[in-house]
Amino acid sequence: MVIIVSGSDSQDLAFRVSKLTNSELLRTEFRKFPDGELYVRIHGDVKDKDIFLIQTQNNQNDSIVETILMCDALRDEGAKSINLVAPYLAYARQDKKFNIGEPISIRALAKLYSNLCDSLITINPHETHIKAFFDIPFIYGNAVDKLAEYVKDKLKNPVVLSPDKGAIELAKTASEVLNCEYDYLEKTRISPTEINIAPKTLDVKDKDVLIVDDIISTGGTMATAIGMLKEQGAKKVIASCVHPVLIGDALNKLYVGGADEVIGTDTYPSEVSKISVDTIIADLINK
Repeated sequence: MVIIVSGSDSQDLAFRVSKLTNSELLRTEFRKFPDGELYVRIHGDVKDKDIFLIQTQNNQNDSIVETILMCDALRDEGAKSINLVAPYLAYARQDKKFNIGEPISIRALAKLYSNLCDSLITINPHETHIKAFFDIPFIYGNAVDKLAEYVKDKLKNPVVLSPDKGAIELAKTASEVLNCEYDYLEKTRISPTEINIAPKTLDVKDKDVLIVDDIISTGGTMATAIGMLKEQGAKKVIASCVHPVLIGDALNKLYVGGADEVIGTDTYPSEVSKISVDTIIADLINK
């Protein structure tokens, strides 16, 4: 029997997934002590049950500690299996060592999760090779097609662009939904103080553009690219991402840069989280 347990950051998402999977949703109690330590309590019988713990990690460090505590409680109460659903997986971008003395943060956390859980489900990890760090099944869904579906009726004569060559597969996925061409943005340095950002091969003049990425954090490069695309004749530019982290004034940068709309999913709840990953998670659970 499948049971859904919600972390504090995914209470609405967990409810919707429980409805889509026809699963029982347990009550979970959360508190924070005056010194910042966390308290959790899971109400209900989990003995011999398959548990799907839904906890996106947008409040990175608190979310991780809460997840550890909940997994320990579930194991202690006799859960048959504990399957962590972290739509946004914190520290996933720290997947390699850039300088001596640095940790590979996601590898360190993968060891913890592999000891606490029986599987981990996430959405569009920044790099899929992090799967190798886990000793449990590492399952990931793709929300890019849902981003493309959302804008399908908003774009005329569309083209899809990724912000760099590394994200070209995201652009390809979206282009298949929109039935259009795709390309990636290439940065060319014109002088020590001037750069140009343009599609590698495609012409955006008189086109509606969807830029798609996995994460938008500070928004600086994306905003610059949007402005240049408008200068190159693009009629409309929609900036989209799976995880709208949008640090500080990132969203304002994008709009001032010329974005006609910014969209993301609820893997990282924000004011532009217009698309839910609930059906993606439900499908992965049902499988």
